[in-house]
Amino acid sequence: MAVHTSTPLPPRRSRAALVASELEGEIQAQERQAGDRIGTKDELRERFGVAVATVNEAVRLLETRGVVEARPGPGGGIFVARPAVRMALMHTVVGFPSENTSYRDYLVVRDALEPRLCHDAALAATPEDIDALEEILERMDASLDEPLGYFAANWELHRRLARLTSNAALRSIYLTLVEYLEAMIEDAIISAFDGPASLAVHRELIAAIAAGPGPRLDAAIAAHAPLRPAGFD
Repeated sequence: MAVHTSTPLPPRRSRAALVASELEGEIQAQERQAGDRIGTKDELRERFGVAVATVNEAVRLLETRGVVEARPGPGGGIFVARPAVRMALMHTVVGFPSENTSYRDYLVVRDALEPRLCHDAALAATPEDIDALEEILERMDASLDEPLGYFAANWELHRRLARLTSNAALRSIYLTLVEYLEAMIEDAIISAFDGPASLAVHRELIAAIAAGPGPRLDAAIAAHAPLRPAGFD
């Protein structure tokens, strides 16, 4: 007697989810900046040929992820979310505390997400993506004598990596953590900084991502995790 096994079918995506995915992909691909106007709900409805309720749900999904914000009134519409909006979302939805939370606390959480993010990047990165990442590495190299400039480029590198994951929740949470870390380091007094060592670790991480998943990538992620800017231990 034959035994039949079945594989559960993936859930069907709603039209709202498809519209949300399309808009989020465009924001990433076009490198839209915080505050950029996407359009009104009526314009989106006409563009995608869907019902008002579908557009409303798509916008709600993107607002929940911290990707867009809806502004009412004259001159309003749908805009790329500002960092403050994304952070407020994390307070209300995820429950991140803003007080009594150290730089190290946020960094530990970011480090926990990094392996999944880097593996996604290794699977999805195109030659153009690797070129863009290597260009940022060169800016880090040029800022070795200026720690704050180096870290600014470093955060840009991590944001660029985050764009490569197809996991919207991971990307949103990771980017919010990066924004927190970047804001906290602006007021730092950095007394010691081994730029060449940090740059070498990041160069190997990007090279390992370019090479694809495997032991080299795992080792590069493990080497990257212990990095800590001075003054925040």
